[in-house]
Amino acid sequence: MISHSFYTFLISLFILFSESSSKVAPDYIVPCPGLKSDCLKKNIQETIPLFVQGIPSLGINSSDPLLRDKVNLDLPGGLKIEFYDGVLTGFKKCIVDSVKYENLQAELDLHCNLNLKGKYRATGKVLLFSINGDGDAKIKAHDTYMNCKIRFEDRVRDGIEYREIKDYKVNYRHGQKVSFVFTNLFKGNPELSETVLNFLNENWKEILDEFGKPIIETIIRITFNGIKKFFHQVPKSEIYIE
Repeated sequence: MISHSFYTFLISLFILFSESSSKVAPDYIVPCPGLKSDCLKKNIQETIPLFVQGIPSLGINSSDPLLRDKVNLDLPGGLKIEFYDGVLTGFKKCIVDSVKYENLQAELDLHCNLNLKGKYRATGKVLLFSINGDGDAKIKAHDTYMNCKIRFEDRVRDGIEYREIKDYKVNYRHGQKVSFVFTNLFKGNPELSETVLNFLNENWKEILDEFGKPIIETIIRITFNGIKKFFHQVPKSEIYIE
């Protein structure tokens, strides 16, 4: 005969399993009581290297490495660039500088070293140069500082409350020189390609003003799509302790 204590043990196991299996967020997501800045900064710093690997159970893809089959950009001056087989790395080592959260609004400051590698095809003009090339592309942006302002809103779906991202704004600046490597900028003319590449690197600030913004904003949009998906699917009770 099975004892009452054994039944109690089985029921306890069932309850424990049911509670753990119903949790949506990964185990590394730890709420901060009172949403204090020090706790948020520590938790976000510890979470970033894990979160950027992706969360397959929530349909969130990796953002480090961030893989894109193709990104088409129509840039000022009629320059058209197609990046493909692109790989962006660096988010997992971002440093969180400060975090504030109050009244459904968060502000996050961090800095990262980002590296983009892939293939490119480009036609059009960059400053004074007409470009018609394709080859390998590398862009290094070290000490990229980002200020992220995020507004949340509470929503209830099927009796469950979620705190979702309503909108966000990201401002950024580059603390160090951004370097470019583009092979074969001018098909069949390596000397001219090298000359123009040197010019691009010497005038990196003007180049970023010309076409860097659409590239960076595309990266930010792709990254925040994953973050928005997380808050859309994870109940508020698993993230926040007021």
